[in-house]
Amino acid sequence: MTASLARTGSERASVPAAPALLERLERLIDTELGPLRAGVEPLLVDLRQGLAALFPGPGGQQLSPQQQQEQRTRLDQVLDTLEDILEALQRTARAQRRTGPTVGRRES
Repeated sequence: MTASLARTGSERASVPAAPALLERLERLIDTELGPLRAGVEPLLVDLRQGLAALFPGPGGQQLSPQQQQEQRTRLDQVLDTLEDILEALQRTARAQRRTGPTVGRRES
């Protein structure tokens, strides 16, 4: 995944799409997970901040090449963790839709 975060030349033209892609991802997470989204919110915050650091807006300060590489490595880890947690939460959400929510219910 590091290669996907390392952009040069004409590929940088698509960088402004990163915030839009993140918003779309968040909408999909909301749709699929509903209240279980809380389980990934800290990772989404990390992802948002990491992308903002890598791709600062107009007037923002660009990171040094070493800092960029460190940020890419960190974002790779965040994305890997996010993927694992999303898969687990998606299975939980689907199971709840099939059987109904059981959280907080006690058998009598």
